[in-house]
Amino acid sequence: METENRKHMQQQKTGLMQVLIGYVIWGLLPIYWKFLDHVSSFEVLLHRVLWCALLAAVYFLLAGRNPVRILKGVWGRGRFGLLAGSALIVAVNWLSYIYAVTSGNILQASLGYYICPILIVLLGVLIFKESMSKLQVTALIFCIAGVIYATLRADGFPWLSLLIASTFAVYGMIKKVLGIDGVSALLSDTVMLSPPVIALIIFYQVSGEGMFLFHSAPTDLLLVGAGLATLLPLVLFIQGTIKIPYKTVGFMQFITPTMAFFLGVAVYHEPFSLRQGITFLLILLGVACYIISIMNGTRKEKHRE
Repeated sequence: METENRKHMQQQKTGLMQVLIGYVIWGLLPIYWKFLDHVSSFEVLLHRVLWCALLAAVYFLLAGRNPVRILKGVWGRGRFGLLAGSALIVAVNWLSYIYAVTSGNILQASLGYYICPILIVLLGVLIFKESMSKLQVTALIFCIAGVIYATLRADGFPWLSLLIASTFAVYGMIKKVLGIDGVSALLSDTVMLSPPVIALIIFYQVSGEGMFLFHSAPTDLLLVGAGLATLLPLVLFIQGTIKIPYKTVGFMQFITPTMAFFLGVAVYHEPFSLRQGITFLLILLGVACYIISIMNGTRKEKHRE
């Protein structure tokens, strides 16, 4: 019994470390994309999709699983429209995030991922008819107030934040409906996007507008490495979430936007006005309500046990 408990504790520690490292990598990704700010966001996206598709296939081969069979299993379920929609939405999410970082809007990207969990709760209510606690309603009201305040002030409508948040939330909802695990979904999405992506990369190269192979070796390595930068944290996250309670994952998801926020302010010195501070404060009050709602849900579960 003691040996089993020790083994369980070790698994939880390993899982916690895997999820933590995954979130930290995601939190540091703005630095990676900043190194590619001399390349157009769209070209970065094209290479991210292509190399991610190849790397995901290699990952399954190393795991002793045939990627072609994985794709047949995913695509054989039907719902092709949802699968195509999933691929398109993840492409828009990646593009908007890369653009936000390389155009000096890391704070908007950070704000987007603070809003995202609350949007997911709202989608759960609207699509899956899930109930929403009073605290979660309060969280939503704070977030809406933050967006309205930013819109009415000189900062303007935070379209990048909402685009990043909404595409990620909708992508998660589609994955829930399809019931596909993260890496299989990533393989499906990137392979689906690969034909037009390859055609566009060839166009870029032939027209002389592409940076790949025409700029420098570091740029080429960074473009190829975009696949690893995408796949590695996802694999760590998935492996870790198997071993630890999902509510823990819920708390830890705010590591990534918090790191992005500090990178934007402290490292890249993006302007942070009092108006932006009020917007962030309203959103963070919403996040605080969301976290408290998770804690209350956890207490209720323990009482039932």
